[in-house]
Amino acid sequence: MTLDKIKTVGRRRQRETNTEEEYDVLLRTLQGIAKSNAICPKETYRFRTFEEADQWMIKMMAKSSAATQH
Repeated sequence: MTLDKIKTVGRRRQRETNTEEEYDVLLRTLQGIAKSNAICPKETYRFRTFEEADQWMIKMMAKSSAATQH
């Protein structure tokens, strides 16, 4: 394929935000989650299927969500 056959469909727009502040907020959130074991305790988990792992993760997220609401 030659370069003259490439079609440009749209243009990417620059966002008018302060990305450094957004990264700081994200980093603090991730650090808080990692320290709190909010979603699941730190251990090694083994599952037979991806579906089984997904079900377990949903259960852990629901459990942590219920704990934070009370």
